[in-house]
Amino acid sequence: MTLLNLLRSIYFNFRYLPLGQAIYLPIWITTNFRYKLSRGQLVLSKPYRRSVFLGDCGSFGLQQFHGGLYLAEGAKLILHGMTVLGEGTVLRCDKNSVIELGNNFYCNKNCFLRSSELIQFGAECSLGWNVQINTNDGHVIVHNGTRSDCIGAVKFGNNVWLTSNVIVTKGVKVADGCIIAQGAVVTKSIEDNNVLVGGVPARVINQNVYWEK
Repeated sequence: MTLLNLLRSIYFNFRYLPLGQAIYLPIWITTNFRYKLSRGQLVLSKPYRRSVFLGDCGSFGLQQFHGGLYLAEGAKLILHGMTVLGEGTVLRCDKNSVIELGNNFYCNKNCFLRSSELIQFGAECSLGWNVQINTNDGHVIVHNGTRSDCIGAVKFGNNVWLTSNVIVTKGVKVADGCIIAQGAVVTKSIEDNNVLVGGVPARVINQNVYWEK
């Protein structure tokens, strides 16, 4: 942590957190992490010292980009404990949407999470590099006169591992203990616990699987 990062972290804590939380300096932010939010949009349920790292860490050797946190009007980022967002990772909450991260959440480099409704993670979840989670198709699709829903919440249980280059689309729910294999595109919910999912589109490959950090 450089002096410049320290000064930036002090400013960020006292600018966006209640005074009773800011004095503990729970959030550490690097100079290559950009942000746009308002006071009250960032909610910490456990504001202990150095529990949130923004734009820090990640696997060695990957190209580095600017990370960021962008919360539109009425949006919220809710953090329930230790949180690490690697270099180049961007969290975007559209108007009145929410991203909620459980305790011991780790996100590697260059991930993109966009919520137009809700992205929710349970405890002990990890993301590899280049993961994309999007609750919004971007455009409404009309098929035979029927308009599709273009927005849907994405929810993950506890102890879920998304490996590198995974894509998760709108409306997906993933049960506890699941592993999403490298390069998978998850378009449908995974209802069973502790399964390995992979492929394009993703399907269950193995059952009764477990992973360790």
